Amino acid sequence: MEERRRYFRLDDEVILDFQVLSRDEVSELVHHTNQVKSELQQIEQEIGTLIYQIKSHSPQVSRLADLLNQKLNLLALGAGQSNKQRSLSQSEARTRINLSACGMAFNTAEPLERDHHLLLNMQLKPSNANLELSGRVVDIESSDEDERPYRVRVDFEGLTEAEQEIIIQHLFQLQNRNLKARHQEHRDDAE
Repeated sequence: MEERRRYFRLDDEVILDFQVLSRDEVSELVHHTNQVKSELQQIEQEIGTLIYQIKSHSPQVSRLADLLNQKLNLLALGAGQSNKQRSLSQSEARTRINLSACGMAFNTAEPLERDHHLLLNMQLKPSNANLELSGRVVDIESSDEDERPYRVRVDFEGLTEAEQEIIIQHLFQLQNRNLKARHQEHRDDAE
């Protein structure tokens, strides 16, 4: 239980696709992609950190840099999708998830089992940062949704420091947006 409590969790909407993998497929995937993913995600992390630092001095330059980064992420995603060897569904539908830096929960129509290994392809919004992560199903239970009757909890496996930092930065930005929206609601209600 302590593992799940190390990071805070937030509800979010992302573009999510997944497929079940064998243990050998997970090992091969992690070994083959870690170096490239690590380098790209370190760059993404540095960009995110610099944009955050610029924000207090020049919000407009920060916004411009953020938009350019989002555009590059979209272009890279498009190029990566056309070269993808695995057949993920390419769905653009947003999925409600509960996300932390060490795992996530989401509803699905597929009856997965505990200890299934998953390849998760997740696009964070609004940054369009694309993460391809592996995870292990740690729990599955019934949900109230008719179309997606299974609530699946997944622990990320083989998460690089850069991947975890991207998720943490995303969660901080999401929390900041949520707080600003609540603050604006309170101001609107007071008027």
